[in-house]
Amino acid sequence: MVAFNRGLASNPTALFGGSKASGLARDSLETKYIAVSLHRADELHTEKTQWRSSPREMNNGRVGGNMGAVKNVIVLGGGIGGLTAAHALRRIGVSVRVIEMGDRSDRIGTGITLLGNALRALAELELVEACLQGGHGWDVVSIRDAAGNPLLQQFSPRIWDPDRPAALGIMRPRLGQILEEAARTSGAEIAFNTTVTRIDQDAEGVTVQLSHGETDRADLLIAADGVYSKTRQQIFGEEFKPHYAGQGVWRYTVSRTEAMDGFILYRHPTGRVVGALPLSKELCYLFFLETTDEKLRVAQDQVCHYVRNLLAPFTAPELIQAADLVGEGNHISYRPFDVLMMPAPWHRGRVVLLGDSAHSLTPQMTSGGGMAIEDALVLAQELRRSRDLETALAGYCVRREERVKRIYDIGYAICNEERNPMHSREYQIGLLREGYAFLSAPV
Repeated sequence: MVAFNRGLASNPTALFGGSKASGLARDSLETKYIAVSLHRADELHTEKTQWRSSPREMNNGRVGGNMGAVKNVIVLGGGIGGLTAAHALRRIGVSVRVIEMGDRSDRIGTGITLLGNALRALAELELVEACLQGGHGWDVVSIRDAAGNPLLQQFSPRIWDPDRPAALGIMRPRLGQILEEAARTSGAEIAFNTTVTRIDQDAEGVTVQLSHGETDRADLLIAADGVYSKTRQQIFGEEFKPHYAGQGVWRYTVSRTEAMDGFILYRHPTGRVVGALPLSKELCYLFFLETTDEKLRVAQDQVCHYVRNLLAPFTAPELIQAADLVGEGNHISYRPFDVLMMPAPWHRGRVVLLGDSAHSLTPQMTSGGGMAIEDALVLAQELRRSRDLETALAGYCVRREERVKRIYDIGYAICNEERNPMHSREYQIGLLREGYAFLSAPV
């Protein structure tokens, strides 16, 4: 049985320190927060390949002097976390090679929302301007009825720069392109269509065998290969696996109208909610959270019909237009929320986890991608700060594990409350306020 989620908060202004709008009944408004995390299902092939020595030439260019714990690093996974880490490490003079199983042309998907904490980290890495130009910054959270009439509007706080947008929506392929360009410009090498078939480490370094027979060696291996990480499985063991959180999300990319100027929630009297987030001047995406005991499966030839039915109760002109365009080539996807929170430490020897391979969150705190970006920044800082690798990796984990686990726990608690309400809506509001206050604090 599919249960459509009925939403979150009767007083969304409370999330930002505001007061409840007068004249609105407690149940007249609800808020839901959603993010798209970049999940990669990279495969670690195990077939035997002829070993041959073909060490890569290290990039001699240096963005900054390297006095830290490592001189060269291999990054497994060319997603948000991996590419951000590559750029961050090149900025401190570390030679970097990224190994990505997919092709550059494989980047598909809808969009991602980055909150102020993620924008703050991107600003420190001098990436935020390119991201803002490639996406659409927003400040406004709007609650509307099914016909599109405004019920409430609230401005989100600008925690990273008082003169810049509070949050950013951007297409995932565009964000990937920006991060790849930044990593390459900084001097990182990126190998697409390549997998790792074997990992061996010793006291001096880590050696990987690649799918085309080459071997490579570095001081550190960063596993940024996603929630289904084969590297985590190999190095940390089979017991660390993601599990289904009982929710999933439909995402549908559509043309953005002037009415879609920020984070919007359309609420139908039946309790159904459609969310909208801008991604660029031309595009936005609609999302629908669904609760199911088992992972939802819809036959491919029924997807368009299913999404039209989700939109059918809404009469806002922009949503009618979106429903009419279902099946006209716009991207539609469904993703179940498979979650994971690795216990500390996040490293074994010279292999360290980063991003979704260490923590895959439910979307309620809109922070999956942001946490990966923060991971990359903090790891680079710790590797530069210490000459001892163990000390650097321990420092990275100390700074990251508590912060990420707090956001993971809050998001998961809200997810469970949405699935099986046990408290009042004020309970969820309190959790969100706690989470956003925590995110606004320095990394």
